[in-house]
Amino acid sequence: MPLSIHAPSGAAFCIYLDICIQQAFMGTKNKHSTDIAHVFVSFFIIAVSPSHNDPNLFRRSNSLSRSCTLRSSTDADDEVTNAKDFVSQEIPPGTTVYNALRSSLQLLEEHSIPEPDESVLHLLSHALHLDWENGYRQMRGVLMLPPPLESHDNSILLQNQPMLNLARQTLTTEQVTTYRSHLERRLRFEPIQYIVGQWDFHYLTGLKIRKPMLCPRPETEELVELVLADIDQLVKHQNIKPGDGRKVRVLDVGCGTGAIGIAIASRCPELVQVVALDVLPEAVELSNENACHFLSGFMEDIDGAKDGVGSLYQAILCSAEDFTNNRTHGGVSAATNIQQEYAMNFDIVVSNPPYIPMKDMRSLSKDVVGFESRDALCGGDDGLDVIRNIVHHLPEWLYPAGADQWREGQRHCWMEVDDSHPSMLAQWLAPGSKESTRW
Repeated sequence: MPLSIHAPSGAAFCIYLDICIQQAFMGTKNKHSTDIAHVFVSFFIIAVSPSHNDPNLFRRSNSLSRSCTLRSSTDADDEVTNAKDFVSQEIPPGTTVYNALRSSLQLLEEHSIPEPDESVLHLLSHALHLDWENGYRQMRGVLMLPPPLESHDNSILLQNQPMLNLARQTLTTEQVTTYRSHLERRLRFEPIQYIVGQWDFHYLTGLKIRKPMLCPRPETEELVELVLADIDQLVKHQNIKPGDGRKVRVLDVGCGTGAIGIAIASRCPELVQVVALDVLPEAVELSNENACHFLSGFMEDIDGAKDGVGSLYQAILCSAEDFTNNRTHGGVSAATNIQQEYAMNFDIVVSNPPYIPMKDMRSLSKDVVGFESRDALCGGDDGLDVIRNIVHHLPEWLYPAGADQWREGQRHCWMEVDDSHPSMLAQWLAPGSKESTRW
């Protein structure tokens, strides 16, 4: 089993693991199996250490640090109560946008809230119902104005009049109530994404976010870029054309908000078909909701699209373990609890699975462990529980070489994992190991 590990330039804290495996499908001759066929599978695994790259990195700013001091629940509650009193005093109805930003920024800094400036910009923009795409930038412009506002000379007034108008705008009682509520939630370390209910990911602007699904992270955008490059190579190599009936089939395991699969589908809607899995009904509902929002506009341009967005992207309620047509190992629909027949033969498998080792869960900041799904973060004792499950199922999921003449070459699986995993996976899949006998 050839194995190489290399760190590409400029990709800090990321390791790409390329494992080429010769796979053999064996079984009786029926519609669910093939004769012996050989497939070369390449694993390109992004390894991200939770100690260096915080799992809750949001997104509109480029770099965030996530250290925070964890306090006892009693101390934290007392501090939040005191902070609420401060909010009431410093942000009364009629206060200006500028003063509200300055006062709340000071408050969050004093309470060691991660990314206090990003927090107040997003939360006040949301409380004022500013446009999602422009409101954040407008708030940042206001925050950058030097105090006091009354001291600006005429030239500055002329250059910054729109910002000054917004800075001097007074908050209504309703706006103050909403903003105070947002600040109180943030003081309890609730992620900004949950409070405002949306976030940007890749080229998706305003992706809907709800608890307990994971908030999209910037390193996962790298994962999307790698998959898109892989799709581009496959399309060029096989000369796939829109409308010729051929699609690159992608399986997204553990879709959450749908960010990965929808981002992929939105960049090449005429060339791919994405199927996404999750064990949470809320995740499946949210993924399909986001898919309808971002992908429905493409459907009228896709030849033969009769099933709406579902022909481009579909999230289904199913675990990786049960996503099988093996009658003795799962294949049971989580939604109906009956035996399910699944269409396999994927060209690419992608996943941002739970990969944080149990021992590292304590090191995560309060806004992660206190709000996001533990099952979507923790991958068991060594962080590899779900990852092993995914690798174990690849022989069934991926398209066997030679089954279709145009589907030549290697099938790829892309996963984001912890930086301790490449060496562990190399040992687990080494020639002579128990797992390697399956391939």
